[in-house]
Amino acid sequence: MKDLTPLQIGDKIISVTGINLYENTRKKAFVEHRALLCYILRDKLQMRWTFIAAFFISQGKHMDHANCMHLFKMYPIYKKDNKTLDIIENIFAFKSKIPLDEIDKVNYLENKYGTLEAEYLKQKEQLKNPLVKLVIDIPDNKIVDAKDRIKLMKKSWEWK
Repeated sequence: MKDLTPLQIGDKIISVTGINLYENTRKKAFVEHRALLCYILRDKLQMRWTFIAAFFISQGKHMDHANCMHLFKMYPIYKKDNKTLDIIENIFAFKSKIPLDEIDKVNYLENKYGTLEAEYLKQKEQLKNPLVKLVIDIPDNKIVDAKDRIKLMKKSWEWK
């Protein structure tokens, strides 16, 4: 099975069971299936507790990391009494052992690298400008003077 997102996993559990995991209720069936989702997100995708809670919140379910930890801890107990949880769990097969939040970090770093590389190439191109080459080796103690003279020269062009 291809790598699934938390939303796809939740939707699959909802479609198989007909139970809305994100409904704010404490009914046994809802809690047990929510525990299954927490178990999959933590154990199979290695998501952090706060990310799991944030996922539930994004779907409209009141949740914090402590709730997620409790559901995860209780899942084996629920599984003993409710054999359908084990059947549903076995629907999902996971190949990737890369944690989802690590994938997010890699994506962020790749984007950051692309931005920095583009900025570097832009700066490198500007160094080819003959004026930049001219002013690049002005001593630090003369930068203010050079800046003032360039400003004056630019002003003189305006009234010519």
